[in-house]
Amino acid sequence: MSVYFKPFLNVLLGFICAICCIAVHFYTFYNFEIPKADEKYAHSAELIIESIISSKQPQYIKAKIIKFNDDSYAHFRAPSAMLSVNSSQTLLIGDTFSASINLKPFRSTKNFHVFDNERYAFTQRIFFKGKVLNKELVITNNEKQSTIINYRKLIKGVYSNTTLQWLYYALLTGDKSLMDFSDKQLMQSLGLSHLLAISGLHIGLIFGFGYLAVRSLFKHIKYVSDQTKNLSVIYSAVGFFAAFIYVYLSDFLVSATRALIMLGCYLVLYYLAKQPLRWRSILFALVILLIINPFNVLNAGLYLSFTAVAIIFLVVRKIPISNTSFFYKIASLGLVQLALFLGLLPLSLYFFHGVSLAGLVLNLIAIPLLSLIVMPSLIIITLLSSVFDMGIFITFFDACLSYVFQLLTKIPVFIRWLNIGNTDSIFVVFYYITFLIFYLVPYKWLTCIPFSVLLFNYLVAEKPKWQLHVFDVGHGLMVLIEKDKQALIYDFGPSYFNRFSRARSILLPYIEANKLLVSIAVLSHEDSDHAGGVEHFVQAGYESTFATFHPHNLQDICKVAKRDFFGLKIESFKTTNFKNENDDSCVIRVSDKVHSVLLTGDISKQREAQLLQQGYFLKSTVMLSPHHGSDTSSSDAFIKAVHPQIVIHSSAYKGQWQFPKQQVVKRYSKINATQYVTGQQGQISVKFYNEYAQVKTAREYESYWFIKN
Repeated sequence: MSVYFKPFLNVLLGFICAICCIAVHFYTFYNFEIPKADEKYAHSAELIIESIISSKQPQYIKAKIIKFNDDSYAHFRAPSAMLSVNSSQTLLIGDTFSASINLKPFRSTKNFHVFDNERYAFTQRIFFKGKVLNKELVITNNEKQSTIINYRKLIKGVYSNTTLQWLYYALLTGDKSLMDFSDKQLMQSLGLSHLLAISGLHIGLIFGFGYLAVRSLFKHIKYVSDQTKNLSVIYSAVGFFAAFIYVYLSDFLVSATRALIMLGCYLVLYYLAKQPLRWRSILFALVILLIINPFNVLNAGLYLSFTAVAIIFLVVRKIPISNTSFFYKIASLGLVQLALFLGLLPLSLYFFHGVSLAGLVLNLIAIPLLSLIVMPSLIIITLLSSVFDMGIFITFFDACLSYVFQLLTKIPVFIRWLNIGNTDSIFVVFYYITFLIFYLVPYKWLTCIPFSVLLFNYLVAEKPKWQLHVFDVGHGLMVLIEKDKQALIYDFGPSYFNRFSRARSILLPYIEANKLLVSIAVLSHEDSDHAGGVEHFVQAGYESTFATFHPHNLQDICKVAKRDFFGLKIESFKTTNFKNENDDSCVIRVSDKVHSVLLTGDISKQREAQLLQQGYFLKSTVMLSPHHGSDTSSSDAFIKAVHPQIVIHSSAYKGQWQFPKQQVVKRYSKINATQYVTGQQGQISVKFYNEYAQVKTAREYESYWFIKN
């Protein structure tokens, strides 16, 4: 191959260099170890607070570890940790303190089709979590704040009395901490989220502002130079410097840094007169970005931004520049926006499970508005506010923009966002293969081949009759049974601090991502690790789904009933009131003619004995071990009666109670049952086909080599 394909050696060399780059980067910036907990509980450390996650007691912070035991780390290399601090002192971003800390490697829940906390933590270089053991802290630089922090304080102060403070703050700093959840959802549904992320648009605006400002200054002072000097180089250098300051004040956000590198590559190639400028600038920017951090490939913005720039270059090449009429320019903008919509469609479906229909039109208005009015006004107001009182101008500006924002909220929901559901990555790949064939190959009919392959695969591939999903929720239980896009929910996982629940962070996003309709919901009992997310589930509009097995209220023992669930048989079993929430758990058996699942809540051996005595048919293909694998449950007689092929233990990773107990694991091993633990393997999904059942685990299928262990 190297003889026939002459560039092959260069490709091979690039591949080897890439492997070396990844290895060096990983072992330099991502490979940190701590002593095992049984070797040393407390570690001395010096930390710098990067952000305050929660200021309520106990405070929750993200901190950079610059000293750990006897090791010191440079700021650019220092690892980060998520820490709880039980101190009466108010902590601020930028504070430095020394303390004894207890650490363990960062590990979170792992589920399909929902936000991946572990991957996000890895991209943010958060490797540990734990707690600060000191009650009193000696803060060494509380008074000394960094330039970035002071800049953000300034922006907050200038726009403190405005309605859209969060918008101005996000545009000028890149920090979205002032946005509430509803504002984020609204901007995403309108397809305008990209306006808040400091990216190529914003960097281009700042560059243009600096470029034009210096050019106007030179014209005003009537600067005369000899013809050998290219003044545009000076204008561009000042514009680039202004963009660099903007990126620096945004604390080098990934999206901002990416755009700055791309701008730098384009300028260098432009003034060196290399051709073709556009494609080479994209390629060089991508290479530089990945050399700086190869793990940028985990960032969705990388794909969105580079694809968007490539689409713009492709479309602009096809637009004649001779026609300068106003309507022609508007039509050209519309063409670019349509191309961006179609070109980014598969990425939007893959990363966000939907697309904004309103965004197709709104961006034609929002981008010029941001470029020509909003950003220039914010820059001028911010610069002049330190010299003049800009209160009147800020009030007028905020009132106008608030009126526009209120109009956006009146756009019907069905126009804002079209939820498509989970999109497979193979669709994205084939979509772009089709596009490349259409663009590069003269025989356009060949474009039907990729999607014909996809369609053929969809038609001939065997599809599961129904599915069981046991979510990874830590210590607790949350189960979803899926049949023909209909869902049965059994238990809702734990909640924390009465604010955060697994139902809100896992269950509801999973339902939305897979476009499921919830028909029946069952609460086994009211323990917080099973019922913690009920409130958020009800608030999401699913209260009526409890009517089948909880016709009166959730405090009562579930109703004994048999129901048909789209071809599946659902049966609940009678309990003589034990006056014990665990033993009064609602036990459910779901079955078709071949497969069955037994959901057992937190029952003990006492309730197991009663079920056997009552003569119920309990034999099942899959069983959730009672009480998370506690030794108070899973008696030999009960295991023999159910005789499951697959046993799932829903328990935390190295949890407080060390479930499942080894004695229980051994009992199931005696009947040769295959066992899974959510805390170890993540979400467990069982797909039932006509003749067999297939098990998928989230940590096996959706973990990378550098995160898996």
